[in-house]
Amino acid sequence: MKFQGPGAASNSDLYEIAKVKLSFQKNVTPYAIVNFSSLYYSKEQMQLLNPSIAINHFDNNVITSKSDCDLKNLVQSPLKNFSKNLIWDQLRCGKRLEIPFWFVKKPPFMHPSGSSYAYLLYRRDIQRHKTPSMKWIRDNLGYFHLKEIHEIQKEQGALGGIYGILAGLNEKSLVDLINREGTILTKDFLLAKISYPKNFDIMEYRFYLRDDLTQFLEKSPYQISRYYRGKRCLYQDGPICWRYNVRHLFQMINFSTVISFGGVVFIFALILWLLFSKIKQDKLEDKRRKMALQVLTHEFRTPVASLLLTMDNINRKISSFDEKTQDDFLRMSAEIYRLQRLTEKSKHYLQGAANKGLVNFQFEKVESVEDLVYDVTIPVSERYEQDITVTIDNKVESFSLDVYWFQIILKNLVENAFVHGQSPVSLNLWREKNNLFVKISDGGKTEMSFEELTEEFSKGNKSSGSGLGLSIVNKVVKEWGGVMIFKNNPTSFTLRLPNKE
Repeated sequence: MKFQGPGAASNSDLYEIAKVKLSFQKNVTPYAIVNFSSLYYSKEQMQLLNPSIAINHFDNNVITSKSDCDLKNLVQSPLKNFSKNLIWDQLRCGKRLEIPFWFVKKPPFMHPSGSSYAYLLYRRDIQRHKTPSMKWIRDNLGYFHLKEIHEIQKEQGALGGIYGILAGLNEKSLVDLINREGTILTKDFLLAKISYPKNFDIMEYRFYLRDDLTQFLEKSPYQISRYYRGKRCLYQDGPICWRYNVRHLFQMINFSTVISFGGVVFIFALILWLLFSKIKQDKLEDKRRKMALQVLTHEFRTPVASLLLTMDNINRKISSFDEKTQDDFLRMSAEIYRLQRLTEKSKHYLQGAANKGLVNFQFEKVESVEDLVYDVTIPVSERYEQDITVTIDNKVESFSLDVYWFQIILKNLVENAFVHGQSPVSLNLWREKNNLFVKISDGGKTEMSFEELTEEFSKGNKSSGSGLGLSIVNKVVKEWGGVMIFKNNPTSFTLRLPNKE
């Protein structure tokens, strides 16, 4: 038993095929039953079925040529048995007029030239314009090679009987017969081997007409053909290939198509429902966030305005304060102005919500980027009571950027270095062509990846914030059209921001 590829027979198919085979043998009468063990009683005679030992084209020189007759020793020693080859050479060379009665029926049956001795005698009579006796041919059919019987049948007419059937077998069928295959399919017949106990060396086959087989299989879902290497079968039974017939395949395809189509429609509908549900949920979430931002923006504006008014009143009396109080007041003023800018940015975002981007930028040309950097780094450094080394390349002059978002980026990255990193903390600023590069680094290291660090609400052990700082920075840089590069040992973030002129 051998299964072929993805179309291999299921257990159900194997069971059905076995039922078809059994039903066929019970209900269809064989055309003939041939016992090859009685037709070819010896191993030597059985070789007369083997197509590999017979020539395809007969050479008349085997009969007519006498060129080597003078060279051959055609005298047989009386101490030795007569060999068939010597007897044939004597006959061919005119040294013998008759052949012994046992000449055809005694092994070996094949001449070295690839023809049987029976066929040589047959061709000799034809060559001598002597019509061979049909009785002699029929009496000696068992000593001709089957391929020779096929030629005789073409010349003398149908021989009928078992040998007439066997003469119609092609070479591949003969090879299957020599190999004693269980089932053999020919052009005209199906040969089914009859099983006998192993002790009995009997080779017997039932011959069923191919037309009877085809008619019987029309009622089943299967059809059979001869197996060839590389041919795809549902089930390979020796040299037989079982497959579904066309009618059954159409039935399967129609049923499978309906089921498959229904499944595809269901899956497609399910995907659409999930997609629309997700879109609806995302829209609802966006509305909730926008509403929350509107409320926060509205509520922030009143206390911020009140703080600005109070700050102006206190500012009139600042000269009466001591130096430390004045410094504290200036830092507080900077934070209040920062809250004011944040409130205004939120307002601008809500007004520009129809824009495609996440961030509503307001780019402007800044003459001194250095001042913006110090406006951020000095207050943060004083608040955390840590030092930061700022290095700015002389080539950094005027640059077009969004002041608010640029300071937000610097503030978050510097605070992140102070809180989570280790000294020394440094900031490097330089310009290459039309891009501004900012690098904030510290002496620490982290095992977290860039994706983990920039995830929303990702917080370190030392953090008391919301866990949104680096996430905001990453999103703003992307919306700006820039790139953010992270290294973990030592920790550093390098930004490339394009000039937005």
